Amino acid sequence: MITNPNIILPQNSDLYHTLNEAAQQRRIVLFAGLPGVGKSLYLQQLSLLAHENGRFLHSLQWDVSRLAFEVETILNRYPEVDSITHPMIRKATGLWARQGVQQWHETHPDPRHMLVGEVPLVGNRLVELAQRRDDGVESLLASEQTEFFLPVPSREIRALIEQARARTIAQPRHANEAYDAPPHVLQINWRDIYELGQHIGLVDTVPEGDIPYDPEVYTAVYAHLLQYRHLTVLPITERLKNGRSVYDLNIPTTKLQAAPAEAIALITHLETTIGVAAVERQVEGWYIV
Repeated sequence: MITNPNIILPQNSDLYHTLNEAAQQRRIVLFAGLPGVGKSLYLQQLSLLAHENGRFLHSLQWDVSRLAFEVETILNRYPEVDSITHPMIRKATGLWARQGVQQWHETHPDPRHMLVGEVPLVGNRLVELAQRRDDGVESLLASEQTEFFLPVPSREIRALIEQARARTIAQPRHANEAYDAPPHVLQINWRDIYELGQHIGLVDTVPEGDIPYDPEVYTAVYAHLLQYRHLTVLPITERLKNGRSVYDLNIPTTKLQAAPAEAIALITHLETTIGVAAVERQVEGWYIV
């Protein structure tokens, strides 16, 4: 029986049963997708369900993980431009994430420990977790212990989420809301996804200007990106009324983040072994999994 009043998922819904099962059985659950599709809300709800089921929570999120790399010594060389994180920081954060997941898995072998998080993937934001690599964490990421959820809002729900995003950025209810991607970045990210849809043959042409959100193209592109992972699509057709910020949890959660020395070492490694220009080319080809 659910005792936490902050769990707002209808208990007779498919969404509730899907997330509750994952909260009980999965080692890692990651919500994939663009900013502005509801990932943070469903991550919040899954986390509350996991806590209700006696799990010890650890989180991995793009907006938190990248902060370890956004320190003065790194930003002086690789500054953010127009709210877009520099390719060097995006690549370094993704490489660290694989190492961080492996280290977490080895440090917390008790199955009661659970890792949850968000992976935007678009533009090389933690896309390394979707890519097949010959390292110690690949078998875990590719196994049934790890599940990727893709919330896919309808056109109407997507529009409502975007409106809510604009409001919370203007008047944050939680400190993290001030760092959410602004509306113009949402459109840039969606264009990236749509252009990838054209690249893999899902759409014929990419129109000029703003591109209307298309849930079918969105689903197909992310299915392509996550073809080597266990993926479950979550169709979102109803709005959940949540009076709290999606970042409010009030349950113990450990955040995975690189140590300062690790961040500097990864940036230095990329500079000396690959080079800035090559890293930028790799990031441009972020969709190659």
